[in-house]
Amino acid sequence: MRHILPTIGTAIAGRWLLWTMVTVGFVVGYNLLLLLALVARFGDLPNYVTFYDYIGNVLTIIESTPAVADMIPIIREEWLIEIGYMNYDYGNGISEWSLTVLPEKLLVLFGVGALIATVAVLLLPGRDGACAAVSKKAALGATGGGAALVGLSSATLSWVVCCAAPTWVVSLAMLGVGVSVAFWLEPLGTAITLAGYGLLVATVVTLAIRRGRDSSSSRMTHSIRGGGMPAPSS
Repeated sequence: MRHILPTIGTAIAGRWLLWTMVTVGFVVGYNLLLLLALVARFGDLPNYVTFYDYIGNVLTIIESTPAVADMIPIIREEWLIEIGYMNYDYGNGISEWSLTVLPEKLLVLFGVGALIATVAVLLLPGRDGACAAVSKKAALGATGGGAALVGLSSATLSWVVCCAAPTWVVSLAMLGVGVSVAFWLEPLGTAITLAGYGLLVATVVTLAIRRGRDSSSSRMTHSIRGGGMPAPSS
């Protein structure tokens, strides 16, 4: 078990560019997919983008909120970017739907992207030829399932029909789930996120253990073929 972190570190260092591209690509692709889903669902292209002064807003919250217990939940809900469709048939306009980017959710998504990227580099052979001797279909299936769970519970969509702050349950309502049922499921968001992360972490750990064993076997085989004895482990 003590070789897990070194094995992961070596795999990432050997393919750091791929690891970075997959990590960032997941975050960008996830948000683009949500935006495309909104366009397909409602048939309208987004017609406004709003960038919020996140740092300034956070500083204002800190200055005006004396209790830390109240401050943290407010900061967690601060917006960074909002992209949506504004319907101007009603006076000054009303936002029918929008995708909101929250820094907290970005961190969650970057964590998922990093785990997915780690699975990718662990599945590829290393410089010593070592690889994780497991079923790639099973590993990719577990990775996809974990990412889907976190992705579902991390969506920050808003819809005028729901009349509420951006949340993952809005996506359920858009898919046809009753609004009352969707909001009844809202407290399960954290549990779903943790379940998804648990599945991803378990996949990474399993692959790292298998890859570490394969690497040790390869070194022993090369040592024997070279006529020497493997050095005793400390």
